Amino acid sequence: MPKLRPRLPNGWFGPLVDVNPDERPATDREKIAQLEQENVNLMLALTQVYEEMLALQQNGGTT
Repeated sequence: MPKLRPRLPNGWFGPLVDVNPDERPATDREKIAQLEQENVNLMLALTQVYEEMLALQQNGGTT
């Protein structure tokens, strides 16, 4: 969960406080699911770029 140190009136920084205190932190299972989804999205994007490069190469374009 993100935390911030609020600035005190004397110019110093106070203790860490939760940015969203009502929001519960993500569980390990949720974090893993999010990372897996990000991996899938990255692999799909990489595949798309690779296919576009192949199409350019087959059409006589330069890569």
